[in-house]
Amino acid sequence: MTSAVNSEIGACPSPVLIYDGSCGFCSRSVQFMLRHERRHDLLFVSRDSEVGSRLRRLHRMESVQSMLWIEGGQVFAESAAVIKAAAYLGGWWSRLAALGSLCPSFLLNGVYKFIAKNRRRLASNADVCLAPSPEERNRFLG
Repeated sequence: MTSAVNSEIGACPSPVLIYDGSCGFCSRSVQFMLRHERRHDLLFVSRDSEVGSRLRRLHRMESVQSMLWIEGGQVFAESAAVIKAAAYLGGWWSRLAALGSLCPSFLLNGVYKFIAKNRRRLASNADVCLAPSPEERNRFLG
């Protein structure tokens, strides 16, 4: 664990993405973010890891079956987390995030839930193993 999380798990200065580490679709999404990010300060946590469980408990999100984005003491789930992730990427992705934020959340969350329900089928290989580079490894907590 990094010192930022060791000192106080909820006061992490960088944004944190909690994802399903056993899902190929989710792992590919993390790989996509690593390829396209501009800032390189996002931290990644598998939802079922010790750190992921502690963060979800800290933010009272234990029962939420969604990707979570934690930033500035706020937690975003479902489509709001996706919009935050897209905005983080910058460029055209942040423009898409701005457009997405104009859509009603019940519509976006409906699309999110459909994709989440079918995510294992959407991944051509559900057993994708996320292998971060040596430079990226310190950004994966837990």
